[in-house]
Amino acid sequence: MKTLSFYIGIFVFLLCASSVRAASEAEFRVLSKHYTLHADGSQELRVKKELTLYTHAAMNGLYGETFITYDPQYQELKIHESYTRQKDGTIVKTPDNAFVGVLPSSAKDAPAYNRLKEMVVVHTGLELGATIVLDYSIVSRAGYLPALDVCCPVRELSPIKEFTCTVEVPSGVELHTELLNSSVRPQKTDTGNGKVCWQWKLKNVEPRPYAYPSSYIKGMSTVQQVASGMMPVVVASTYPSYTDALKNLREQFALGDEAAVKAKAVELTKDAGNDRQKKRDAIGQYMMLMYSRLATVGVSLQEAGYRLRPASEVIRSGYGTQAELVNLDVALQRAAGLNAEVVVCRLQSDAMGLSGIVSVFAKSELMASKVPQQGLEEAALKDYMTVTDLQGNPVELTSSPSSSITSYTFKADDKRIRTLPNGYRVATAEGRNPAFGIFYSYATNTSVPANILLPQKYNHTVETTVELPAGMTWMKKTDKEVTNAFGKIAFKYAEADGKVKVTCTFVIDKLLVTPADYKEFYALMSELKDENNYTLVFISPDSMD
Repeated sequence: MKTLSFYIGIFVFLLCASSVRAASEAEFRVLSKHYTLHADGSQELRVKKELTLYTHAAMNGLYGETFITYDPQYQELKIHESYTRQKDGTIVKTPDNAFVGVLPSSAKDAPAYNRLKEMVVVHTGLELGATIVLDYSIVSRAGYLPALDVCCPVRELSPIKEFTCTVEVPSGVELHTELLNSSVRPQKTDTGNGKVCWQWKLKNVEPRPYAYPSSYIKGMSTVQQVASGMMPVVVASTYPSYTDALKNLREQFALGDEAAVKAKAVELTKDAGNDRQKKRDAIGQYMMLMYSRLATVGVSLQEAGYRLRPASEVIRSGYGTQAELVNLDVALQRAAGLNAEVVVCRLQSDAMGLSGIVSVFAKSELMASKVPQQGLEEAALKDYMTVTDLQGNPVELTSSPSSSITSYTFKADDKRIRTLPNGYRVATAEGRNPAFGIFYSYATNTSVPANILLPQKYNHTVETTVELPAGMTWMKKTDKEVTNAFGKIAFKYAEADGKVKVTCTFVIDKLLVTPADYKEFYALMSELKDENNYTLVFISPDSMD
């Protein structure tokens, strides 16, 4: 017999275990980012961090190395300090062979971007309770970046005792600033050396959720984090306006060798004649291959210094960044006499320049057949972004249809049916609502610590028709419907002509989910995932006697 002390011991163990899980892997004692625009046009980003490690996971994985990407052709990396302060106060300086320069993974298989460099700082002397101290600068030559353009997220995977973001510009230079999702205001000071600086200081910043649910598309993930209110972001720019910022970017979307682009368009559409749809389909098939992982280079606009290779060079090399491929896509369509334009999506802020761009894609007059349509994810979140063409004119995006239906039919034969005692048989309606794949990662826990933004509104019905086994009777099932502030889920069951139809309708009308109302969204997803709603039971007439 288990005594009271046994149960008390179990309770204490579980309480301690949950406390350990809730504890942070590490803590930033200090995290500072200082952006400087010098009078000669050069820029400097200086980053300082003091990070104390509390777990082996932090020490051996999460924070054991620091990765710094830069372009040596235009930028210089300076390491001011790098050492580990162990728990007893011993200082272990980072040795020279712990600074390892490698090619960024985003630039692999792309010779045009092999000039990029990633400095891997391997932190040494690590132990539980040790503090990593790193202070470095990236200095950009004058003319490399067209303006000082800052988009600096605040929250990290670990808590921050003191976060500081400073932006410094020469006196007389107009600076547009904003701190999204926070009421902290900057302190503006005259440094006395011909410069003015704005400084935001935040204390005891909570960590961002480790498994924060968001889109697998990086840009849309950023939109969800910011638009939900979860991620504070410091924004600063010396561009007079966003239109002026786009003017600099627009100049990069060039044809290069116009004859080469025209020749490629002719080659692709040679069998289309004057049929515009066939021309679009031909170019769409070619670009589908180019947009594939084999030809897409992961270098971002920011990493490339907001520079693009011309369309003709992308044709010659057979690969390109996302922006370069979009430029080629639009160039080929226009060369074939079709209408297409470049669409630019960025975070919403009047103070933001090019650094807030989250997506660039091609918008076409005609939709290519059997080719994934671009811009669907962006259209679903269009209300949370600024969406324009390269001239800064607003672009209207069309979301998915308001409702749609998919139908499946299958026969409940021996391969799809399970036999139970007493003559019962069980089959599962195989047609699953695509909502399962879209929203599953947003409902993996019974609660959430911060706001989340769902990727899209949704209204889709799946009808699954199951042909009954010969001589079997379906055990009728009661319809079910759950409706709340987020939408509804409904299961309807009907029998006719020896067949059973299972109809599942899933609707999402609301995107912003708060910790307080998450339970309502979770209730819809629980019904969507519940196998009982898809289970059909049959019985033979003999067994019913």
